[in-house]
Amino acid sequence: MAEISELSALEFFQDIDEEVIAYLAKGSEVRHAEQGEVLLHQHDRAIALFFLLTGKVQFLIHVAGLDDLLVGTDNETGALIGWSVFRAPYRHTVTVRCEQDCRFLRIPRTLFTVLFEQSPQVAHTLLRRVAEVLAHRLVNNRDRLLTASGAEGRALVETSSAKMTSSSAMHFDRETLGSDQESTFRFLRHTTFFEAMPDIYLRSMLGLGRMIRIEGGTLLFQQDQQAKEFYLLVSGRVELWYCGSDGKVCFFLNSLENIGQAFGWSALVKPYQYQVCAMANTSVCAWVFTADELDELCQQDPRFAMQLMERVIWLIGNRLRMARTQLIAKRYQKETLAVSALLEQNADTLHVTSPMHKIPYLLENRLTLSDAFGTLELLRNHGEDENERNLAGLALEILQKVHAELHFYQGLQRIYESVANAPAVQLPQQVRSHCMEEFQALFSQTEFRVAGEEYLPDCPGQIFIMNHLENHTDNLLPNDFRLTLDTHFVSSMLIYPKYGEAPIRVIRKPELDWYGFQQYFDRLKYLYVYPGDVDDEDRDLHLTREARNRRFMDQAHARLKQGENIIICPEGRCYYTEESPGPFKSGAFRLALEADPEPLIVPVAVANFDKRLTRTTTAAIVFPSFRVSDHVKDREDPTALYAFINRLNHWYKGYVRQAIELAETATH
Repeated sequence: MAEISELSALEFFQDIDEEVIAYLAKGSEVRHAEQGEVLLHQHDRAIALFFLLTGKVQFLIHVAGLDDLLVGTDNETGALIGWSVFRAPYRHTVTVRCEQDCRFLRIPRTLFTVLFEQSPQVAHTLLRRVAEVLAHRLVNNRDRLLTASGAEGRALVETSSAKMTSSSAMHFDRETLGSDQESTFRFLRHTTFFEAMPDIYLRSMLGLGRMIRIEGGTLLFQQDQQAKEFYLLVSGRVELWYCGSDGKVCFFLNSLENIGQAFGWSALVKPYQYQVCAMANTSVCAWVFTADELDELCQQDPRFAMQLMERVIWLIGNRLRMARTQLIAKRYQKETLAVSALLEQNADTLHVTSPMHKIPYLLENRLTLSDAFGTLELLRNHGEDENERNLAGLALEILQKVHAELHFYQGLQRIYESVANAPAVQLPQQVRSHCMEEFQALFSQTEFRVAGEEYLPDCPGQIFIMNHLENHTDNLLPNDFRLTLDTHFVSSMLIYPKYGEAPIRVIRKPELDWYGFQQYFDRLKYLYVYPGDVDDEDRDLHLTREARNRRFMDQAHARLKQGENIIICPEGRCYYTEESPGPFKSGAFRLALEADPEPLIVPVAVANFDKRLTRTTTAAIVFPSFRVSDHVKDREDPTALYAFINRLNHWYKGYVRQAIELAETATH
């Protein structure tokens, strides 16, 4: 049995009736735990509430296959631990470990169950204090999330364009909801927030609230603003943002777009200040309750007050779970891992037949990602219960960047199909133009910077050289082909807009089993070089290596004379941005020296195309062009040629560095 004085000293029980404290103390006890000892295990049944008397604890989330993620610490006397005793299904969402030797006050859940049934007014008071604790922890987790987001944080809106809700931006509409109490009741009954509340309490709310219509681009409320209203979404999309202490850098948390989703819960929890910014992304309709009218109803009916605060705890708990899951995604840069952790945390709340259980497996393979998103979207809108719908919505929020990557990947698949399987009646020039337009549309969905376009020669028929970057493994098509994004970017975003025609690439002749490669390159009528063995088709021509090289030179000279631009990557292989460029080979420069008339060499440096294009900023810079003969006076002197190539290779290291710096200066 714990001492009554120990409970009375805790802030959580301030102003609580002495009889209530005596009742709780009678069934409570003080426990000791050593440094490193685990007090609570994630997923274990929550059978008791703890208060920290001395020491310090850590809050950890298990991440399968990796170390547990630290999501918070607490050494405050009276810190509440094990709040899941107040929230179904009554299982702990984190592991609690002692960082130091600790003393705890332990109160069994059964005591609160009896107390709440006998005294709903006390229940409302204590539950409100639980909500305040959770709200404080949510702020701490979001601060960690903002720090982890780093450069991804950005300004929410420019001050000049920001709009706050006002009489001009907010319109009242009682034609559908409000004028008909039954329609209002049906709306409340089917909202996620009120879904578990008994009908009797919902009907007591029918005289409360009003409908508002808000223009897109309007801030419904600002972070740290006094919270006076609680919202239920009727239609539209609302974005929630969390901002740093200076208010200048904000982090996108999640969006609300399902009917009945609740936000603005801070109006019901001290200190009654909004924790986030809420912006109407589109035209929004919302049902709004004022804090005063809900508080008045709580005063009139303590059992309604208890039910309402249980739902508020449920809602804040979901927000806390979302913040912690986003932390996993930031820590490990793996959203799919975060979703797996989310489902692991909630496995005991899902039916064993729920399609949510197969989501981690569908996320493992690029080819089944679309199935994962299709399943999640279906469950978000039509899940079997509110928990399944909520989890699907949380997973979709976490996977937003993965969804963007899927769209990009599907775009690559479409481009490959449109080129490799282009109708035979289409000329190569038409296929190349279509390819350029498709890539322009795809790259427009990414962040990129270009510079030096003024250095593009006025006339075509030139040789463009560029450093060649590795392809990210996520862009591997099912036939093992990777579309080289750097060369397609330079072709479609720099050269094609300038000259109106797609350039010709010089590429290695594909290996014998690279059928998908050659099918693509053949339709574009690219120029092949032979670094090694040849296939049967070319072997039948009985050409020597020298003859094959001569044949390439003749074809390339002919294309230049026709006014076609040629792209060559002098390294002959791919490198990562930080290692680029590799050593240059002499082929591009020999080609230029032998051509008549001699074309210009146009240097282009690129950066970051070896990364996920949906998560980075790429860059391409055009540098002043030159003729090789201006640097190599004797065309027959290989020593002079190689000396110049080495100097150019050295210059190119600076070019690539400039491209990296250009990408780093990009603003979102």
